[in-house]
Amino acid sequence: MRNFLLAIAFVFPVTTLFGQTYFLNGSAIYLGGDCYLLTPAIGTMNGTVWYADQIDLNQPFDLQFTMNFGTIDANGADGMCFVLQTVGTNAIGTSGGGMGYQDFGTSLGIEFDTYQNGNFGDPSADHIAIEYNGNITHGAAIGHVAGPVQASSTSVNIEDGEDHIVRITWNPETHIVQVYFDCIFRLEGEIDLVNTIFGGESLVYWGFTAATGGSYNNQSVCLREDILNVSEVSMCSGASIELDVTGAVDGVYSWSPTDHLSDPTIANPIANPAVTTVYTVSYTDICGTLIETQITLNVEELEVSVSNSAVLSCLVSEINLTAQTNIDLETEYSWSLDGEVLSSGSNSNVITITEPGTYIVEASIDNACFADYTFEVNSNFSAYEINLGPDQVLTCAQEVVTVNAETNGGSNVTWFQNNSPLIGENTLTLLVDEPGLYTVYTTHPTSGCITEDSIEIASNFSTPQVLTGSQDSLTCLKPSIAIQNITINSVHGFTIAWNTLGGNIVTANNTPTPIVNAAGDYTITVTDNVTGCSTSALVFITEGEDFGFDVNQLAFPNIITPNGDPHNNSWRPYSPLNPAMDLSRVFSTFNMTVFDRWGKIVFESTQFGKQWDARDLNEGTYFYIFQFESYCAPGSARETHGYIMVAR
Repeated sequence: MRNFLLAIAFVFPVTTLFGQTYFLNGSAIYLGGDCYLLTPAIGTMNGTVWYADQIDLNQPFDLQFTMNFGTIDANGADGMCFVLQTVGTNAIGTSGGGMGYQDFGTSLGIEFDTYQNGNFGDPSADHIAIEYNGNITHGAAIGHVAGPVQASSTSVNIEDGEDHIVRITWNPETHIVQVYFDCIFRLEGEIDLVNTIFGGESLVYWGFTAATGGSYNNQSVCLREDILNVSEVSMCSGASIELDVTGAVDGVYSWSPTDHLSDPTIANPIANPAVTTVYTVSYTDICGTLIETQITLNVEELEVSVSNSAVLSCLVSEINLTAQTNIDLETEYSWSLDGEVLSSGSNSNVITITEPGTYIVEASIDNACFADYTFEVNSNFSAYEINLGPDQVLTCAQEVVTVNAETNGGSNVTWFQNNSPLIGENTLTLLVDEPGLYTVYTTHPTSGCITEDSIEIASNFSTPQVLTGSQDSLTCLKPSIAIQNITINSVHGFTIAWNTLGGNIVTANNTPTPIVNAAGDYTITVTDNVTGCSTSALVFITEGEDFGFDVNQLAFPNIITPNGDPHNNSWRPYSPLNPAMDLSRVFSTFNMTVFDRWGKIVFESTQFGKQWDARDLNEGTYFYIFQFESYCAPGSARETHGYIMVAR
């Protein structure tokens, strides 16, 4: 039994199976009617066209199409190639004599060469050869399979503007490729395509290449949209399907069995069997060759399913699902979630899921077959709780704060300071000595959900200002004084502490005005109650010369010599310990009286500053009475007396 290409199609209420896609590259353009112009009649053009569906080289194929090589003969160039390849649908080769095929990767090329290139071993006639892996040199040790032979059995020229029928067959059992030109066998080659060329890969792309160089031609190829052979198809029970084979326009067709066929004598009858049926068809192709082939029409109940094991989570925010049916025909799909029809994904077998729930996909073919499938999409958005507590403040009293991340889950965390990662910090406790925004992240191991919390670490190093002014001195009148003129400026409340070097603090150590009774250095330390920041200032307390004066130490000179020399010219009380001391400040009352020997008052004073100078008095002995009260010895009045010698 000989196999030939055929196509299967639905007609309403049947959906068509054909309508294939081609990919164009370079100078190739679509002419309509499945015809493609690979190169215009312009120099240095290069174009390719590739069929979207791949050929399985484990199966035989029988392809028929037409090729037109243009109208320029002697200077026409360069030719076209039929190519099987795994390079891809954007593949293109070398222009000029390379015919768009030279330097291809893994591939088989059947060239229809219209220009003689002596360096490639071309004969003078337009010719056919079979090569592989981009080789176009005839007879090469590697890359050459068969040929060249004259393309037309009747003419050396195929650049005649005519459409030439080309047939290419492949038999995977014998590993033979055959080429027919204008319905006449011209060439064959034997090679294991799958293993020798394609490294065990059986699915390959196929299509055509063409190129021009200094010479050129319009070069085009026409195919049928149902060019690939289909030997087995499926349909759902209750539907109809169109069977289609390629043959002569006025040929005779004979299908058997004839049951459930709209017309068993045409090329494309509509079949609607209730069970699986094998149909045999006999007909003549466009070259007049008698063809007999079989089509197995499998009738099945429509089934639809969705493979889904994914779970929505923080790691997987969306899931792309694909519905599959057991029948490879054009199918309409409708998706719904929890009873509500989804607009997204409607009429497509692919849908993007972004939320959990109960989904139903419904499939239908030609409004004759229906199936549905219900499935659940689950979710896992488990997340740990994490809490850093209230914001904290760095102060003088707390220069380092401890931030504890309290969590009900994982202990592996990541810390950031002001959006920058803290390298090496991955424990729940963080010691912080710089202000800023601190953020901790923890990730749930199964859901990938990230929980975060932030804490603001501020700083407050507010420090009091202390200003000191002038101070009193200790005197006999004021043997204890309060430190004064202390000014404190502070934002917050504060505490005061005094200490001294050499002095003595009597009371009020925690006030700005403590009482002291000894000279020395006094230091005040003011501490902010909020920040703990302190400032110190120094105060000096001094003694007046009368501090500690003892009235019992008063002494009186016993002689006065008012002779005008620098010594003993006047008389008054003095302190033997400090004769130069001004005693005027130690007396609260002062009464000095001097008598001559007859009891006559010769000098009297109530002011310490008024001194007796014995002016105009005779030499001799005089008597004094001194009555006083002293600040340095408060209490009753005191009196002392004695005599004074006046000598000149």
